[in-house]
Amino acid sequence: MSNRGPYIAAGVVVAVIALWIIPGWLAWVVFAAIIGVPVVAYLTLDRSQRRRIRNINRRRLP
Repeated sequence: MSNRGPYIAAGVVVAVIALWIIPGWLAWVVFAAIIGVPVVAYLTLDRSQRRRIRNINRRRLP
């Protein structure tokens, strides 16, 4: 598994538990937050910062 694999797995588990335990619309809000926070954080990065992250993930030198 990659370095972010455990985080993805934990997010999926938390989302499934939230959908099972928390009633209705609140569970979907939690699910959207779990998905949305990393996406928004990535989109707030500058183009050069995103390129650097992609290069690091591909194991290239910046």
